[in-house]
Amino acid sequence: MAKLRSEAEFDNFTNQSGLNLVLFGANWSDASSKLNDVLTDLTKDLAGQFKFSYCDAEDVSEAALKVNIEAVPTVVFFKDGKSLNRIDGFHPTEIRNAIITQSFSTETGGAEAPVKDLNARLRELINKERVTLFMKGLPAQPRCGFSRKIVELLNENKIKFYAFDILSDEEVRQGLKKYSDWPTYPQLYLDGELLGGLDVVNEEFQNPEFVSKLPKIS
Repeated sequence: MAKLRSEAEFDNFTNQSGLNLVLFGANWSDASSKLNDVLTDLTKDLAGQFKFSYCDAEDVSEAALKVNIEAVPTVVFFKDGKSLNRIDGFHPTEIRNAIITQSFSTETGGAEAPVKDLNARLRELINKERVTLFMKGLPAQPRCGFSRKIVELLNENKIKFYAFDILSDEEVRQGLKKYSDWPTYPQLYLDGELLGGLDVVNEEFQNPEFVSKLPKIS
């Protein structure tokens, strides 16, 4: 983990190619220290998918002002010099999901990619976890009411799940509609199979036996 000590170092790091994360923290913030440890571990678990640096929001205030940091900890995602999104607060699961989501959003493939390659990619995403959610936004920052409600339902029941932001990848957004013959989002998958949207999931979660078989956050 590198520590960014100046605005110039911040600019150099965020302008690198690939996915780059900056954790804005402060010495007095326990949550910043804990999140720093989490991200350090993720660089090992998700080796090669992203680079990570720490920036003290008070010591390097010029960098913090550039991305409107108002509280710590805050993680800002950059790709090829552009700010993609941010996650405010201590949300390790959402950060991990966002890293995986953004690392899949590469310049390769695109609209001309063969359908079979897209389907293989969709299968890989669907099977990231036993429970996989395709939603608008991310769990920490849903971008539609239906996505927010299904995230709340999963969190209330302490379900372990992987989330993919379909707004970050138009190819996945359109391709999954055809792949699963389901025209709307969010879509929830269980063990590689489509469970349904919010209405179907709400109904299934009325069954305690069904909920008891789902993977839980430890």
